[in-house]
Amino acid sequence: MIRLLILLLLLNFYSCIEKDIKESNFVGYLVANDSIKIPFDFVFKDSLITISNSKENIKLIRSVDKHDSIKFVSPYFEDYLLFHDYFDSLSGYLHNKSLDRKVKFFALRGENKVVNHENFLLIEGKWKIIFNYDKSESRESEMIISQNKNKIQGTFRTETGDYGFMQGFVDKNKFNLSNFNGYRANLVEAKVYTDTIFGVLYQGNHNVKKFIGFRDDSFNLPDPYALTSMTPGYEKFLFSFRDIEGKIVDNFDKKFLNKVNIIQIMGTWCPNCLDESIYLKSIKEKYKDVVIVSIAFEFAKSKEQAIENLIKLKKNIGIDYDILLAQYGSSDKIDAANKLKSIDTLISYPTLFITDKNLKVRRIHTGFNGPATGEKYTQFKRDFENFLTQLINE
Repeated sequence: MIRLLILLLLLNFYSCIEKDIKESNFVGYLVANDSIKIPFDFVFKDSLITISNSKENIKLIRSVDKHDSIKFVSPYFEDYLLFHDYFDSLSGYLHNKSLDRKVKFFALRGENKVVNHENFLLIEGKWKIIFNYDKSESRESEMIISQNKNKIQGTFRTETGDYGFMQGFVDKNKFNLSNFNGYRANLVEAKVYTDTIFGVLYQGNHNVKKFIGFRDDSFNLPDPYALTSMTPGYEKFLFSFRDIEGKIVDNFDKKFLNKVNIIQIMGTWCPNCLDESIYLKSIKEKYKDVVIVSIAFEFAKSKEQAIENLIKLKKNIGIDYDILLAQYGSSDKIDAANKLKSIDTLISYPTLFITDKNLKVRRIHTGFNGPATGEKYTQFKRDFENFLTQLINE
């Protein structure tokens, strides 16, 4: 009887531990290198991981794994976390098979506790950022920061898209920002000297960019409607590719006639494309006289994997317009442009082509700066939808 009682107590104890672990807060880390780890906060509860990136919550869903590991997949991206649960810690890798990429992952139970120092700089505002300023391929961007004491949140805007919702802390003249959305992982570590920033951006374990920044409220990125152009002699956007069911769809299909058309160049691997696709879904629901088609360029190694990625994205966003597969095995923009003879060059995923009812391309929007950019995103939506209304009423 005593042995039975002890056994029952032990079983109850371990079941409570298991329940506690499954409902716990964790701080996760993706290892960029031996000394740099990209942090993110998440809740591990039963079959769901919820990652907090500032104002954004990202869901990863538990999936079946053939081995004894625990597998969580993104509802949108091909990537997945595969790890072991050691009750108070998790250990494994973030995998992307198409890219042959594996990033070491571990997590510790608890919350990201940072001392609230009284001595910290105010960095809130808009900064002009120059990435790779010491190299020939330097690029300008905009860093937008909001601040509450020593806690900060913000993002980076570039001509091709933003870096998503990021969060972090200021400690004296140092600050950090980070995020992880199931595919994209970023960490910024920087120091501020008066109105100048010197920092480094780590992107997973595969890319590192040095940058310099300056306070500049007047800085603006290039006009996204002036970056991509049509091939001389072409007014219409020409395409002919197969949809996810194998049917050929081209610009001569009847459904595109006498309608305002939006053609999106995208990839399921592209976070900015995901943000844009979610927005385009709302456009489809709001404007009945607008027809949308997406043309995908996938780095998945096989056609089957590429189609699977497109089906996954379409299902989980709730898209009811065509997504066509133009290319798999590479997302190279030069190769992509060669398949789209009516455009001069392809600068960015995503790129939007907007046509009038005569199928003439009236605007081309390069890149996508989404919800993380706040007022910039609100202004984009206002201008974009006013133009759609103008085309519909012509």
